Formats: sequence, structure tokens, C-alpha cells
Amino acid sequence: MLLVVAALAAPPAHARPAPEIAGVALHPWQLHDGHVRERVFDSIAATGAKWVRIDIPWLWVEPDGPSASRGHGDWGTLDHIIRAAEQHGLKVLGIVAYTPEWASDTGDPWTYPDSQPFEEYFAALLRHYPEIPAWELWNEPNFARFSIPGPDPAKFVNFLRSARKVHDAVGSHSKLISGGVAPGGGIDIWTWLDQVAMRGGLKLIDGYGVHPYSGVAADDPRSMMMQLEALHRRLGQLGRPDLPLWLTEYGAPSTPVSNGYGPPLTEAQQADRLRTAFALASRFDWIENLTWYEFRDDETGSADAEENFGLIRSDLSPKPAYTAFRDVVAGATAKLRSRLTLASRISQARVPVATAAKVHGKKAKKKVKRRRPPRKRKLVNRITVTGHLTLPGTPWPMATITALLPRRNAAPRPVTIVVKEGYFWARFQDPSLTSGTVVLQYGGSTAYLPVTTQAQVASSATTKR
Repeated sequence: MLLVVAALAAPPAHARPAPEIAGVALHPWQLHDGHVRERVFDSIAATGAKWVRIDIPWLWVEPDGPSASRGHGDWGTLDHIIRAAEQHGLKVLGIVAYTPEWASDTGDPWTYPDSQPFEEYFAALLRHYPEIPAWELWNEPNFARFSIPGPDPAKFVNFLRSARKVHDAVGSHSKLISGGVAPGGGIDIWTWLDQVAMRGGLKLIDGYGVHPYSGVAADDPRSMMMQLEALHRRLGQLGRPDLPLWLTEYGAPSTPVSNGYGPPLTEAQQADRLRTAFALASRFDWIENLTWYEFRDDETGSADAEENFGLIRSDLSPKPAYTAFRDVVAGATAKLRSRLTLASRISQARVPVATAAKVHGKKAKKKVKRRRPPRKRKLVNRITVTGHLTLPGTPWPMATITALLPRRNAAPRPVTIVVKEGYFWARFQDPSLTSGTVVLQYGGSTAYLPVTTQAQVASSATTKR
């Protein structure tokens, strides 16, 4: 038996809906061809998305030495891409990275640059593209792959400090987002955050970048997405409760083999991952952006998972995830998985037996003080049910659930339990209750899937008087 369930399923009043936060990632080296570029931006615009994340390689602009600050930077290819995005009504999130060989000690594109040439270049970049509303400063800085010779919070904060100094001096109104950190790096996400905060890095940015990749769906308790609430609380503990999260990369590759991003996924399963991610992210008012990585496969069908993240295939044909993304931006919301934890026990108790009250006549006899006889008691069984209801994206859920209590030689007894702020406790007594299986059912809502769990009630009983 299921009861009608009421829960606080609506997102917070100020949560940003999916159409406001949704974006896709593009690489500029996929967009050299003008015809392809136009088709790609047409496809993005058709989804209704507002954001597009694009790498802005410094080494393209100044390959041979400082020139942009003198008005001679090579902006040609990037200008075509940025203008095309704007013409299609898209806001650009530009990635500030790819150091030219001459501007660092190692000559590697993923080495932090020397301060002076970077500051001159970044000033020129902000002046050249004043219309770009947000800049992501570096990419996955907690990974050795993107921080040669290794992850270094001190160098990263110095990079942020240079960017902020130039940004404010130029008078730019754009937002500065810290390069998104991801799970599995040389420095874990939590340690990285503390190290950056300790050096004053959180005061230099307008958004904290995260790439919450996981090998499981976003609403799985093991996923990085499910840790974002704790991450946001940590920002508050570090003095920046107002700092929003920008999820500047999230995705899952459609590939038939296991890989570093998780198990094999069909194209339909990739689409399901997308729906779940946006359903969860759009429930939080402190998430300002969720960018799907990426829009187009590099090589559909390749054994390399990195080349199969796209919403469209390498031949520009749409995958199921493209349709899912378009539906999400249009307002479709997937239901998230709810979870129930349950503990139960049975005990015995002797409870008073109710007796009928005596009716006295008009002439009451003189009261005689006498010893009261012991009240009659009967033996009943009690089952206590306790547990927790988790609704991803609803911090303190209020709901009703149904418990089916085992009875001797009878059908289970259905009872209603009220969940307050995620927790519940209830005790029921009846002579017919017995040991066995207690079944707990949450009927779901417009935002959450139903869930059933069960626990065995111990057969031993302790008599309580």
C-alpha cells in the first residue's frame, strides 16, 4: 500500500534554472573551417543555450614574442570564432591559458607565465574583447598535466593575483573564474581549496571553478556532484559564502569500453547522465554555470574516450544527448534518485488495559480509604522505526513515507511516518506485531523517483513494564 506523498520538491526560490546556467565547451582548433564553424554555432543556438566555453590560446596571439600590447597581436582566427558566437546570441566564457614558449621558464604551454608578459597580454586581451563576460583563469590546475612541472597552489594564486590586478586597472566588468579543479589530480580538490584560500586566492575571483567528473551518475552518493554542497559550505568556512560555483566542465563519454571516466556508456546512457546533472545543478542558487564538455566529438567511435564526449558526432550529426540538452534548456527536468536508510527493532511492553469508569448514584457512599488494586496490563509488541530520507538538492526534506509492519498471521500493517528535516522516528504497538521484514516506501514526487527499502526486525524481544 502506498500513501500520497508530499515533499518539498521545488528548488529554492532563487535557484538558477537550467536555461540560465547551461553551456557547452568548444575548442577553437575545431572551428578553423568557416562552414563548419557556422554549422556548429547554428546547432548550439538551436538548443537555446546561453553560454559557450572557448579556449583563448595565448600562444596563438603572441607566438613569437610580446606584440598584442603594441597593437600587433594575431587575433584573426579567434576574432572569427568570438564574433560568430556573439552573432548567434551566445555569451563566451574564455579560457586564459596556453603560455607561449618565450613567456615561461620551461617553454611548455601549461607552465605558469612570467608576471610581466602575462599582465601585458591580459590587459590587451581584456581591451580586445571587452564584450566577453567571464574568463576562466587556467584549467585543472590541481593536475600535473596542466601544471608543469607539477601542481603548485602558490604559483596559481600569483597567476590569479596578476589577473585581478590587470582586470581592475583596465576597468573590466567581466567575471574572473578560477581554473576548474577536478577529482583525481595530484592535489585533491579539498586540499587545493584550502591551499588557495590560505594564500588569499579566494579574494581574487568572482567564481570558483569545478569540474565534477565522476564515473557514476550525478545523483549517485559517490559522485563529485553530490559533494558540491559540502564544497560550498567549505567556501563559507573559508570566508567566501557568497562565492558561487562555476561547473565549467562536466560530461561523460559515449564509448563501448571502460575508461578513466567510468564504465561503458551508450549514447542513450550519456543523455541520461546529462539530464540528471542539470536536474541536480539547477536546484542550487549558488551554481552559476554548468558547461557540458564538450559539444562535438573529436572522432566518434574512437577507442579514446576523450574523443567521444560530444553532444554531436564528429560528422556534426546529433546524438541523443543533443536532444536531451535542448529539452533541458527548454525546461524539461529529470527526476532524481531518492534514498532511504532504515533501522528498526522490536520490543515488548506491558501496557495498562483501559477499563470502563464507574457511574455513581445521587447518594454517594462515604469514601473509604483503601489500597488501590494493581491495574490490569497486557503484553504488546512495539516496533520502532528510525532512519533518514535523502533527496539530492533538498537539504532538509519534509515528507511522508509509508512503513509496512509485519504481523502474526495477517497482512502487514501500513502506517504513515512523517519525515522532518530528512530524519524520522516512530514507534508502533500492537499485540499482533511480530519479528520479520519492515518495508519502507517513499512514493516520489515531481522531482524525485520513488524508493523502497527494508530491514529485518530482530526476533529477540525485551519485556518492559
